[in-house]
Amino acid sequence: MSSDAKSVSSAKQSSKVSSSTGRPSLKNLTRARVPRAGLFGISLAITGALLWKINVSDRHKRNISSFYKDFDPERDYARMKGSGVFKSLEGQERPAWLHEYEAELDKAIATLRTSVTRKW
Repeated sequence: MSSDAKSVSSAKQSSKVSSSTGRPSLKNLTRARVPRAGLFGISLAITGALLWKINVSDRHKRNISSFYKDFDPERDYARMKGSGVFKSLEGQERPAWLHEYEAELDKAIATLRTSVTRKW
């Protein structure tokens, strides 16, 4: 009998130990978790935005600027016209003064390019 009394008393003590850890707080769980989740979400959004800016936007800007550094729109227009992109211009005659004007422009552009390269 004494062993039964000891087992009952030890069961009572173990129940006291488990109850001393406290009960789970079931009230206001959302209110307790929202600030932490909000900070995590905001930090994740900021990190994603910075990575997008660095990896996508800045790379795109660099590619565009390097393309336009040595882009010649007149040469590109002549290439497209020669390949037949502008089919509406094929049947039209160009006046003689336009050829002379374009030749003058080409000379002026060439002198500007040489003067710019001499400065650097």
